[in-house]
Amino acid sequence: MADEFQEKTERATPRKKQKAREKGQVARSRDLTSMITMGGIIMICYFGGKHFISGLSDMTGGVLSMKYGSNPVHVSRIAILHGLQLLAPFLLMSVVLAVAASVMQGGIVLKPIKIEFDKINPLEGVKRLFSLKGLTELLKSIINFTIGGWVVYYVMKKNLDVLPSLAAMEIGELARVSGKLVMDAIIIAFSFYFIVALASYFLEKWQYERSLRMTKQEIKDEFKESEGDPMIKSRIRSVQREAARKRMMQEVPTASVVITNPTHLAVAIKYIDGKMAAPQIVAKGAGLVAQKIKDIAGEHGVPIVEDKPLARALYKLELNAYIPEGLYVAVARILAYIYKLRGRI
Repeated sequence: MADEFQEKTERATPRKKQKAREKGQVARSRDLTSMITMGGIIMICYFGGKHFISGLSDMTGGVLSMKYGSNPVHVSRIAILHGLQLLAPFLLMSVVLAVAASVMQGGIVLKPIKIEFDKINPLEGVKRLFSLKGLTELLKSIINFTIGGWVVYYVMKKNLDVLPSLAAMEIGELARVSGKLVMDAIIIAFSFYFIVALASYFLEKWQYERSLRMTKQEIKDEFKESEGDPMIKSRIRSVQREAARKRMMQEVPTASVVITNPTHLAVAIKYIDGKMAAPQIVAKGAGLVAQKIKDIAGEHGVPIVEDKPLARALYKLELNAYIPEGLYVAVARILAYIYKLRGRI
């Protein structure tokens, strides 16, 4: 309960960020996604607007001049197909840029499909609308609309001196000049809104990072969860050591000789002539383990030889390691003695 009152002052760990990501929680600004999409549409209008207007004029002229026939169904079908062909670049650009903007902000997030009844509950929707975040979004929209409208008005006002001359222009020139004025206003307004959307993204990212902050206790708990409780790990290591010791003791009856210190150390060596390249350490231990090795060796008739320097040297080697060349002579001497006692030579 004490950790509930701790301040969340620590930055989120990679694991917590990954968990949030798996739930679909990433730092994204819908305003920035919308503005990037709108930017692509403006670019198409700027570079391909003439083609769009020309195609729209041809389609309208064809419909009015009965070029496509007099059957309403046939004419409507052709008009719809032509309209879709004209709108296809806008639709395709919108989809591509919307996906690209989302990926740039938070990468690809595959959130499991889950029905959240709170979001379709009208009462919960009203609560969200009048929540602090909802009121903040409403205030931000009003400010954006007001300032954006003022920017457009300012641009149009700057070109008021051109308006009287529009009356004397031909239709083609009038359309060109008017289109340029409108496009200039759109580009300036878009630039303003894009900067606002970019600032909104960094604000969203800051709020996202802040919402994921953790207390020191949460970090400790996560570390225990990921790395394992130290007491449990210690118990596991203890069980593993005991299992390894049992396996080692099972090898003692097969040993050729046990070399001792004599009371502190015991090393069991196994060698099968013609089958092993060198003698191998199959068991070793100190203290009580050494005594256990000697007891098992005595029960199974394995010779026990006292050699303090050799026992200390062998004890330093790893279990299941083969005897190094430097100890060949000393070990061979003992094995030869054992074989002689058994009547092998």
